[in-house]
Amino acid sequence: MALPSRPSLPKSSSEISHEDSKGFSSLRRLLLAPEQTELERLKDRLEDFRLQPQDVGRVLPDAIRLRAQQDSRLLASMIPITQEALSLSIKQSPQLISDSIAPILGPAIRKAITRAMRGMVQSLNQTLEYSMSLKGLQWRWEAFRTGKSFAEVVLLHTLRFRVEQVFLIHKKTGLLLNHVVAEGISGQGEEVISGMLTAIQDFVRDSFGQKQDDGLESLRIGDLTVWIEQGSGAILAGVIRGAPPMELREVFQETLETVQAQFSELLQSFKGDVTAFEETRFPLEDCLQAQFEKKSQGLPLVFWILLGLLLLGMGIWAVQARSDQQRWAQLLERVGREPGLVVTSVQDQGSQSVFYGLRDPLAINPNEILSEFGYTSKQAIFRLNPFMDLTPEFILKRAMLQLRPPSSVAMSWEGTNLVLTGEAPHSWIQQAQLIGPIIPGVTHIQMKQLVDTDLKQFETLKAKLEGETISFEVGNSILGEEQRSALLSISETINAIDQLALLLGIAPHVQVQGFASPEGRKEVNLHLSLLRARGVLNELALGSFRAASIEAVGMGPAFVDEALPPNGIEDSRGRQVGFRVVVGEDRVSERL
Repeated sequence: MALPSRPSLPKSSSEISHEDSKGFSSLRRLLLAPEQTELERLKDRLEDFRLQPQDVGRVLPDAIRLRAQQDSRLLASMIPITQEALSLSIKQSPQLISDSIAPILGPAIRKAITRAMRGMVQSLNQTLEYSMSLKGLQWRWEAFRTGKSFAEVVLLHTLRFRVEQVFLIHKKTGLLLNHVVAEGISGQGEEVISGMLTAIQDFVRDSFGQKQDDGLESLRIGDLTVWIEQGSGAILAGVIRGAPPMELREVFQETLETVQAQFSELLQSFKGDVTAFEETRFPLEDCLQAQFEKKSQGLPLVFWILLGLLLLGMGIWAVQARSDQQRWAQLLERVGREPGLVVTSVQDQGSQSVFYGLRDPLAINPNEILSEFGYTSKQAIFRLNPFMDLTPEFILKRAMLQLRPPSSVAMSWEGTNLVLTGEAPHSWIQQAQLIGPIIPGVTHIQMKQLVDTDLKQFETLKAKLEGETISFEVGNSILGEEQRSALLSISETINAIDQLALLLGIAPHVQVQGFASPEGRKEVNLHLSLLRARGVLNELALGSFRAASIEAVGMGPAFVDEALPPNGIEDSRGRQVGFRVVVGEDRVSERL
């Protein structure tokens, strides 16, 4: 049942103003909430200001670029850090650095080698060309008079032109950017020469009212000529001996254009640091050209003889080097395949190669391998530390050495087991059981197929003894002469069983069992059988037993449950003494 609602009372002025204030606050939060949140975040950040890595990451590239444009202090401060970082990188990843600079060093090295070989061959050709001619003899006399070398005299007489020096000069400042010199020419005072050329250029422009882009193109100083090529940012000057052809101008111009195209930004922002222009050496060296006079007639015979001898010597050397390389590769392969040898490194120490690694004492002597390939200890030696090879081959070798099995025993390795097959004496089997498990690499010895020859002989003697019988007359327990003579062989068998039992560690019990025929009273027959067994035991020529024991046992009537022979006539099988060998299981050794 619903209760009647109370009539609403008019609100006071204070309540109305309070509700208006709350509504105004809600409206203000709706309109200004995002700005207030941002202002509070900025306030918190200013009060607890911390430079965040992401903030630095956003401005660091631009900051470095702007600071580097002001001066070189940033570069100077970064040089030690960069050097240490590069040194550490080379130590940790030398292959990475090698792969990075290989595209640059490779062509540069090949180019330098090619240029050096070209100059050497050219000088050799010039020398050999005139060595045996009349003019060559005159030049030899001149070399003797002047104290110069014959090759230098030949060069002076046969040279048409040669660019001896090339200068790359910054056009605005007149500073020398790079300088290359031909082989055999000593460059001195490069900075002075560069400044002199710049001064002469300025003097010519000022004296004759030339424009800034105009300038001196050539100078003549004695037998040297200086060719100058003007560029927008650099000047190329070449010092030439002889009469150069005009085609050389094109070479200079192309070189200058190449340098200005590749280093335009560096030329514009140049402030005295010339280290960035080291890479201009290679295009500048292309300007170091030379041309010689050609002799009209062919090369002298001595040249071809020397060339033939040189080629022959190089051919013999190449064949010998190839043979030595193949022999060395075969030696390394042979050492790598040899079991028991582990070569970890090969180091060259002078004229001797040293093999470092490991060697099992049962492995082949490595010096025999060296002798096999014709190497001596002066050429190669082994410094190997001992270790134990646990491969099946060396486990078997070690087992053969420690167990020394008889020729009738074969050893093999299956999985982790040392398998013994064949025949062996009991003493050797016991030794193998003790020593085998302590051989390194051997955890278990399997002997299921190994025959114990002593145990086998024991079983043979046991079967032989148990097959012997001594027969008696009806109702008689006295041995006759015939039965006594048979006891000698039985005694030898029993004594042999005792000796083998001692070797095998067992204690067999020999029973001399007396029997009687089933006729007559059972008690009488039992007593008669005991008398017969004791009589045989007393007559046996037995020594003192060390392992076996023996007793006489009366078995009573024999063949009680069997029918008579087919002829119905009773035979002597019941009136006899037999033998039985009993081996107690509790007294058998662990091997059995």
